[in-house]
Amino acid sequence: MVVDRSNFRSEVRGPEPPGLARAALLFAREIAYPDLRPSIYLAQIDDWAEAVQRRLSPDDSISERVTRLTHFLFDDIGLRGNREDYGDPRNSYLNEVMMRGLGLPISLSVIFLEVAQRVGLRAEGIGLPGHFIVAVHLQHSRRFLDPFNAGLTVNAEDAARLVSDTTGFAGSLQHEWFAPSPPDVIIARMLFNLRGAYVRREAWPQAIAVVEHLRILQTDTPDHLRDLGLLHFRNNSLRAGASFLEEYLVRNPAAQDAPSIRQNLAAVLEQLARLN
Repeated sequence: MVVDRSNFRSEVRGPEPPGLARAALLFAREIAYPDLRPSIYLAQIDDWAEAVQRRLSPDDSISERVTRLTHFLFDDIGLRGNREDYGDPRNSYLNEVMMRGLGLPISLSVIFLEVAQRVGLRAEGIGLPGHFIVAVHLQHSRRFLDPFNAGLTVNAEDAARLVSDTTGFAGSLQHEWFAPSPPDVIIARMLFNLRGAYVRREAWPQAIAVVEHLRILQTDTPDHLRDLGLLHFRNNSLRAGASFLEEYLVRNPAAQDAPSIRQNLAAVLEQLARLN
């Protein structure tokens, strides 16, 4: 299929908004699974949507359709949040989430959104601080659901608790938290989660590959240059690290961390000079 011959860059920089599942499967192939065929997993999502559609009746209300969808994904298929090993990088790779049935809030939400779209539900991702959920449009309101917790309905009190539990935030609920997350923002958040998982494991080559994909997605964000420089240093790639940090300082000379970056860069350049 065409998607199997595509790549992450063309998906996220095309004229149309990127497909969530397509982009996630493409970065999975390019970072960690070179033999992955995205078409196989997209076909599985299609099959799941067809199975849900067979359970729907023309007389079902939107709320009933949402309930049937959540029952299928979280009871029949058995998708669930990985509480035992939340930081496992596999939780961020859609192919692994679909095969193992385990994922992070955002990866499980992507599956929910993709299947919901295929069965005619209007759904969107909601990027609460520290915890990703979904919203489905009903006739005159939105119903918030938590795919990490088996698709349970989330009200304002639940949302405040989720944010508090994951971030420690003790303030009041913010209305802007419930704004829909565009596809590129969702994809970036998936990659940031993956970067964090690899950094915690000191898996520097994989972390570098993730940040390279963030660079493709967010071309005007100089912080990715800084992160690449520091990750290359950790990976003992001093010349590459110095090059990225020099570019970062050129792009963002007034950055708050510019003095410390210049100091680190000077030390590395001195070390490289001794090697010569």
